[in-house]
Amino acid sequence: MIFSKSSIVALLSVLAVQTVVGLSDQSASSSDLNFLVMGDWGGSDKAPFTTAAEQTTAKGMDNLAGEIGARFALALGDNFYYDGVTSVDDHRFKDTFENVFTGSNLQGEDFFRVLVGNHDHNGNVTAQIAYTDVSERWHFPSQYYDFYETYGDFKLHVIMLDTVIISGASETQEGVMLMGDEYEAPRCQLKADEQVAWLESTLAASEGNQIIVAGHYPVWSICEHGPTATLVSSVKPLLEQYNVAAYLSGHDHCEEVIQDGDENVVYHGIGSANFNDPSTAHKSKIPEGSLKFHAGSEETGGFARVQLKGDSGGLIIEHYDGNGTLKYTAGEVAIRTK
Repeated sequence: MIFSKSSIVALLSVLAVQTVVGLSDQSASSSDLNFLVMGDWGGSDKAPFTTAAEQTTAKGMDNLAGEIGARFALALGDNFYYDGVTSVDDHRFKDTFENVFTGSNLQGEDFFRVLVGNHDHNGNVTAQIAYTDVSERWHFPSQYYDFYETYGDFKLHVIMLDTVIISGASETQEGVMLMGDEYEAPRCQLKADEQVAWLESTLAASEGNQIIVAGHYPVWSICEHGPTATLVSSVKPLLEQYNVAAYLSGHDHCEEVIQDGDENVVYHGIGSANFNDPSTAHKSKIPEGSLKFHAGSEETGGFARVQLKGDSGGLIIEHYDGNGTLKYTAGEVAIRTK
């Protein structure tokens, strides 16, 4: 039987009250906004349908979420390796998500804000959207969407993209992996153009003091797939034009920070929750001197923390391994000039 999200919330409201009060007390002690980010976290298609790295990442996220009072987490796609899910009743929702991210600090309505990746597109993306009405904490209302969060006197605007629609598949029909500058044409060019147009209009109308854009494919990357040519040409100019603070991505199974000295946007690769790949095969394909951080050899997974400062409006992003050990802190980004 499938219950709606509203029914679940109503049934569990009494049981959840102590947890909700606890989180409120934590967030009330500061006007800062904290949230977590993970990418490429989707377990395995073989029993037990999870991996050691995913489980370690889930525990590390729970521990840090409790310390900082994380309000939510972003999930950057490849949610279910290797072929997504078949239906809203697919056991992978339980075995790879619900039964792995069990920590008490990873609960709450709409806690996980989700987008999809190339492996999800091998399955039923509509089922992942429909799961929003099944799980209280799974939020994926449409293939691309946006939302606001307030902190202090400021607003954060988060824009979630489906980069597979924009850029196309990352492998051939025969299953041969493609590099980011080799992707074939989008399955539907009209839908790709519509999403880019939506992104531009959404950015133009943004009321955010900080804007974060997230997608599965990277814009810049030195790791195993490299930069995504279609995003460099179609999305990157919009990020720069509208003074976006950060672009967050997965796909490449590493953690990396890239910023060209002539650009305001900082590109964060956060794709190591489930796999870690040490490849730096595409280091020559990013702007010279733009690589600020890279980690790909850890065997413990990985994730990131985003902090929005309620006093100044500034934004800081930290990268962690799966155990919750801090690996890198990017410089603070000041509020945007609109």
